[in-house]
Amino acid sequence: MITTTSKGLGKMMNTNTARVGALKGLRVWRCQHRHYSTTISHFAPTSSDQPASLSYNGTPLPYRWLRDSCQCPSCTHPSTRQKLHRTSDIPTDTLPASDGVRVANSGVEITWASGHVSHYPKSFLELYSSPKRLRAFHQEVAAKRWDGDALRSVSNLFLPSRNSASSSSPTSPTERTANEACELRRLAERFGEIRETFYGQTWDVKNMRNSKNIAYTNVDLGLHMDLLYFQHPPRFQILHCLRNRVEGGASYFVDALHAAETLRETHPEDFSVLADTPVAFHYINDGHHLHYSHPTIELAATADSAPGSPRPTAHINYSPPFQAPLPVSTPLAFYSALERFANLLEDPALRFEHLLREGDAVVFDNRRVLHARTAFKDREEDSGDAPNRWLKGCYLEADAVLDRGRVLRARLQAH
Repeated sequence: MITTTSKGLGKMMNTNTARVGALKGLRVWRCQHRHYSTTISHFAPTSSDQPASLSYNGTPLPYRWLRDSCQCPSCTHPSTRQKLHRTSDIPTDTLPASDGVRVANSGVEITWASGHVSHYPKSFLELYSSPKRLRAFHQEVAAKRWDGDALRSVSNLFLPSRNSASSSSPTSPTERTANEACELRRLAERFGEIRETFYGQTWDVKNMRNSKNIAYTNVDLGLHMDLLYFQHPPRFQILHCLRNRVEGGASYFVDALHAAETLRETHPEDFSVLADTPVAFHYINDGHHLHYSHPTIELAATADSAPGSPRPTAHINYSPPFQAPLPVSTPLAFYSALERFANLLEDPALRFEHLLREGDAVVFDNRRVLHARTAFKDREEDSGDAPNRWLKGCYLEADAVLDRGRVLRARLQAH
């Protein structure tokens, strides 16, 4: 066991560096600190399936993992930061040389039995020895459940378009985006990259006769999500109002994550049924045949969950207009569970309604937030050939938005 001060990994018993005999048991250095201490230990394996490891603050870091994670220029390209070897290239019995572990103010240096030397900065060890810290480093902005009142109370929910930036709210309207088609693209590029689909990079939502999509009519368009018939539906969506000279046609939004977590709390059996039962969505029209199945409540991967905690909800997949016929073998419990979930979604208290004015744009998470639109009709004085309600929309690549968000967060934390 090696104990160091919070100011570094050195100053141990008046010594700037210390050595651990990796194969000869345990050597101990101790020092006192009024706040906290960092502990590094060598553990020899006690069974054939337990690897020898270095322990940092109580977290075992297997020597094979350390060797595979070497950050030196011959193992990680200095400019691309890409790994230059395969994990399978590291021998199973990889161990440090005798007295090959050195602890210094800057971190830990290991001379391996092969002669290779690896250096692990203190920041690297602190990050990878703490699952909680590592999750926080990679994760998105923490999700906050909201209902209609909560969203209406957010003082900066509406942003001038010149200041638009990614926020922790899954729904962010912007005001007075320039009322021209090209301005949608400029707004989208502030968040990330436009994702092209068979609708194109951008698309129009107008009232059209003989439409191929219900969104292009003037009827009430209930709560739904877009493109769930894709294997990977688009994560973020922008709707920009170019013209709105009709009676009605208000947009409204519901946090489906909030409804799902309420269901988990009040009816856990129904929650489990919706998480376990796949539902097919399809679009078979206008020369396209798209089909894919998703569970209504899609849980995060186990690796994204804190140890001992339930798996968080990653996405919601709910879009009645595009739901394909259910298999005849669908369990009866699914129908009652979906009905209860649908009733939660239709709770007026969860709804945030807003009539988009010309120039307004709204950005929202299409894998979490349901959107809808009330029915509308033309005003008599505005009857004519030009569309009286015209929205232009696009989708955003999720990875590009999240990438930009993590970089901005790191810059803010650095200041």
